[in-house]
Amino acid sequence: MITVNGRFKMRFFGILIIILFAISSFSQKREKEKSVIPENQSDSLKLEAMLIEAEKQLILEDFEKALNGFTKALEMNSESAAINFKIAQVLAKSRKSQKAIPYGLKAIALDPENKYYRLSLARIYQSVGFYIESAKTYEHLLELYPSEENALYELVELYQMTGKTEEVLTVFDKIENELGIKEEIIREKQRIYIKEGKFDNVIQEYKKLINAYPNESAHRIELISFLIQNKRLEEASNEIADYQQSEPASSRVTLLKSKIEWMQGNYEDSMELLEEAFESPTLDFESKFQILSNYFLSSVAQPEKAKLAKLTLRLAKEYPEEYKAQVFVADMLYREGEKQQSLSYYLKAVHLKPASFSVWQNILNIEGELNQTDSMIVHSEKALEYFPNQALLYYFAGTGLLIKKEFKKAVRMLDMGKKYTVDPNLLTVFYGQLGDAYNGLKETKKSYEAYENALLNDYKNDHVLNNYSYFLSLEAKNLDKALKMSTQLISQHPDNPTYLDTHGWVLYRRGNFKESKKYLEKAVALDEDGTIIEHFGDVLFRLGKTEEALRQWERAKEVGGASEFINRKIADQKLYE
Repeated sequence: MITVNGRFKMRFFGILIIILFAISSFSQKREKEKSVIPENQSDSLKLEAMLIEAEKQLILEDFEKALNGFTKALEMNSESAAINFKIAQVLAKSRKSQKAIPYGLKAIALDPENKYYRLSLARIYQSVGFYIESAKTYEHLLELYPSEENALYELVELYQMTGKTEEVLTVFDKIENELGIKEEIIREKQRIYIKEGKFDNVIQEYKKLINAYPNESAHRIELISFLIQNKRLEEASNEIADYQQSEPASSRVTLLKSKIEWMQGNYEDSMELLEEAFESPTLDFESKFQILSNYFLSSVAQPEKAKLAKLTLRLAKEYPEEYKAQVFVADMLYREGEKQQSLSYYLKAVHLKPASFSVWQNILNIEGELNQTDSMIVHSEKALEYFPNQALLYYFAGTGLLIKKEFKKAVRMLDMGKKYTVDPNLLTVFYGQLGDAYNGLKETKKSYEAYENALLNDYKNDHVLNNYSYFLSLEAKNLDKALKMSTQLISQHPDNPTYLDTHGWVLYRRGNFKESKKYLEKAVALDEDGTIIEHFGDVLFRLGKTEEALRQWERAKEVGGASEFINRKIADQKLYE
């Protein structure tokens, strides 16, 4: 014995109800179609059973059996609108919509007042791309049933799809006439009018909306905002005057008045109104934030800029948990050159929302500019917890470690970072920094390999040309290559004292002291740097100018940054290298 579970019983019971409903429908149709129902009672019962079975198969989504059943039923009753409609329905559901069309047309011809047949046929037309036929079907339906909401909305969608803007607006007017003012229709019409530049029509639609919903103050605020946005300031002022008769104390309206004054060049009055609006407890954060953002986009004089800055700082203090407020203040302060103060707000922002790469990047840029190396290392490593695939964070961490002379850690960080680098320019920087780090570890072979890889990407890179040629000169290795690089460097930057020093020192190591003196002398004149001054003293000594060399060494010691040999050079008046 087969046991029927509860779920199946419920499903079977549901199907039975639908089938009984179908029987009732067909019975009603039969009354209308007595002339085409088989007169033989046996045939009539056979047809009814056939229709019940076909309907059941349709519900079970066995479309092939359903189509077979309805087709046989149609052979017995060829003039049944309902059976033609059912065949069209089955064919449409089984993705044979074009074959469904003749049956849909026959159903309508037999029962022209049935709106469901017309709706179904219109949708079938649309599914196969017969948009004109679909639209005509909807139009005919609306002639019979002007208030048929589904047809109205679907006709709008069809016209929108085919770009028939005027027809869309006509149907929208019909919807309003038949169903009354609806906000979603007004919004759609406004979008069309805005796209066409018909601002008077947009305003007219706003006024219809205001009249339909007189208690919705937001609609009037939107109208005033629209007028201001389109520089119709007199009309906006008039609307504000009308509005304030019913709601005199509105912070939003105060903001709009401030905006009008601003656009008219009355900055002082505008600022007073803005400060007044910000005092209101009813004005939310987003409104304050948006208005300040817009004001900062304008060019303003220093007094107004100072007031805006004051309001912005107040915003951040008033909303300490708002990420946007902290970033906004930080951006403002950075633009004003207040880097340290800006940094504190960026740190507050990233505390609220750690997964914000742009803010981490700003933090690290500022710390780099301010030479806050320890913080730069800590924050870059913290940011890597959230963005482990961001090459730039490895660069900041590696560079900080390089500055701190933690060369092994720097190499590890830079080597990891270059694996995530897709930008060739950044890859050049990574290789350049790796060259420096390996040099710090006295691993000159790896250092020079890194420099070579950097120059493969960018043979004009200043940093690499300078350090590579300088380190070669210190070791007195491959001095021809060093000279070629340093020559290229000063041709690109003829007045850079660091690069002039490098070139002069390469020449010095090659024994070309007269030529070296020329470049080192120019470098010394451009920069008070202990290393450069000491180099200048060395070349003077090589040229036999001992007293002049001594003066330069003493000067280098005084300035600071000279080599470990500087005291011995001065004491012994000899050259130590």
